[in-house]
Amino acid sequence: MENPTAAFLFDGLGALAGDEAAGEARGNSTLTEIVRTQLVFEYVAMRDELVRFLTARLGQAALAEDIYQDVFVRLNTAQLPSEIGSPRAFLYRMAFNLANDHRRASSRRVARDGAWVDSATHSAGGEAIADHPDVDHAIDARREVQRMIAVLKELPPKCREVFTLHRLQGVSHRQIADTLGITTKTVEKHM
Repeated sequence: MENPTAAFLFDGLGALAGDEAAGEARGNSTLTEIVRTQLVFEYVAMRDELVRFLTARLGQAALAEDIYQDVFVRLNTAQLPSEIGSPRAFLYRMAFNLANDHRRASSRRVARDGAWVDSATHSAGGEAIADHPDVDHAIDARREVQRMIAVLKELPPKCREVFTLHRLQGVSHRQIADTLGITTKTVEKHM
């Protein structure tokens, strides 16, 4: 069974190679396109080999497929020399370099994310504890504060003042009694 993509590329390669005399007149651009076409033809023919190679290097088949596609993008966008001795070796080197680039970027990402986690959390007993509560807890806390404010507004003014001084500001019963000019028993009654 013949690969239709490979057949199409091979036909295009033959057409470009047959026009070599005109290519010399136009300069290296046609030679570069011939090289690009040869590389794309080899790329398609070597698919299984390259994906296996990348899977062995990266350890993940899905990632290997992504890098394999990146090779194609690079083939179509890179400045290619007018001659390549071994298209297979060139493709293996390109795949190897892209895999290494991905590994380096992944290592940098892990280090950067680890540094961020270290700066945004503390650890207790070997577990990371975030400095900031998660969103659900923050929303629950905000609602709780709103309910408490509503209940405080319903209290009589003297009772509200005693409660606020003691519970929210940490003032002792004796100090509240002295400040407000009431007895300690009255402070306890308001609490």
